[in-house]
Amino acid sequence: MNSLDWVVVVLYIAVVFAAGLFFRKHGKSSTDFFLAGRSMGWFPIGLSVMVTIFSAINYLALPGEVYGHGLYVVMSLPVFFLVAIPVTRVWMPFFHRMQLTSAYEYLELRFDNRVRKLAGWIFLVWKLFWMATALFASGRIIGTLTGLPVVPVILAGGLIAVFYTFLGGIRAVMWTDVLQFFVLFGGIVLGLMHASGTGGIGEVLEIAGEGGRLRPYAPFDPEFLLIDPAIRMTLWSCLIGVSVAFLARYGADQVVMQRYFTARTLKQAQKGLWLNAWVSFFCLSLLALFGLAVYASAVKSGNPDLPANGAIAAMILSFPAGITGLVAAGLMAATMSSVDSGMNACSAAWVTDLKPRNNDNILNRGRTLTLALGTVSILMAIVLVPLTREAGSLFMMVNKGVNAIGSPLLALFILGMFTKRTNSAGALWGGITGFAASLAISFLVKPLALHYYAFLNLLATIVPCLLISTLVSGGKTNSAAGTKWTWLETRRNL
Repeated sequence: MNSLDWVVVVLYIAVVFAAGLFFRKHGKSSTDFFLAGRSMGWFPIGLSVMVTIFSAINYLALPGEVYGHGLYVVMSLPVFFLVAIPVTRVWMPFFHRMQLTSAYEYLELRFDNRVRKLAGWIFLVWKLFWMATALFASGRIIGTLTGLPVVPVILAGGLIAVFYTFLGGIRAVMWTDVLQFFVLFGGIVLGLMHASGTGGIGEVLEIAGEGGRLRPYAPFDPEFLLIDPAIRMTLWSCLIGVSVAFLARYGADQVVMQRYFTARTLKQAQKGLWLNAWVSFFCLSLLALFGLAVYASAVKSGNPDLPANGAIAAMILSFPAGITGLVAAGLMAATMSSVDSGMNACSAAWVTDLKPRNNDNILNRGRTLTLALGTVSILMAIVLVPLTREAGSLFMMVNKGVNAIGSPLLALFILGMFTKRTNSAGALWGGITGFAASLAISFLVKPLALHYYAFLNLLATIVPCLLISTLVSGGKTNSAAGTKWTWLETRRNL
């Protein structure tokens, strides 16, 4: 990176710092700190959801997947729209009227406090791991681009995110996410324009087609219509597994659902999620094209067998002055948007679900926890540096971890919202059993297409919950009014 690239990166960091200072005056209460006073509109909600989920791991993994295996992963992108239908028509109306701070408050209303705490602890472990891996992944690639050691890069990204999240709470997080989206999007677009080279997209597609990187579309791959779970990626694994994984993210993850709770009206939350679906589809499609462009460049340079991470880094370093800096800033943006959201959501879960204290000094406790959780995630990321030399293995591990943890949480919400039989004993012990079974399935069952893990883990939680509820009588089932979904509620919001 040259001096202009560093100017771009430093300018981005300065703007983020300024945003944290500006929004400090809005964090006067716990409602402001965790919910932005329930005043947010559809635009920041939609973009914040997108960049929150879109970490540096996605920024690197999707082009790398296309570079190595072709366009199979693109089959999963329409699922954004498929999942948005039940989330906007069922989940959002159902939870909006409850005026929650944490999504897991619902589990106490429907079952009992033990189930709520179980979900809170599972979520906390999930997000600490998620934040640490996001920091590690960005530290490795930014270190490659800048020549800096990985650990200082991790420290810089983590501490900046802690700074503005501590000062401004969720409002600072969401509006900073909007800024980070445009940095991220600008890096993708300018990077793709340069990566396409003088021959343009047409030449990229021609070279990619000759190398089999347009499969399963050109030439058509008949295997992608099979249900065989041993095949790496098929239409059915995407429709079944990705739908469950996405629904777990949009319907059981406090990081995402907290953004719904910040909306000033239900309609604003619904419009925000549809914006997220369209923006996610478009940005990930551009990243897939970038993966093809990296492959075409590697072929033209005589290195078609170069590892994906090396090829992507070489491509970024070849960009003109300023564009490399913008891409590096985009990687930082992707990371910080994940870390800031994770810190605020985890602190909200801690003070409301895990260690509530009668609303005493919730704002101060939330800020203190932001510092503590940010520090823990940074230290975890640093520990990963000597333990994980290959980022590719980390990407697979993260996907398996998300499927292992997200699906059991989703199962608890589905059983609570849509069944009468499930009681608190079944939800608690079935949830624990399902969580343990999901970890075993995700990391021990082989060979199995990656996307099927989410579906199997969902079943591995639902079945024991229902079975234990049938065998163990007693326990809370549905004593609080309005804790179960009805068709009438959905019809009212169509």
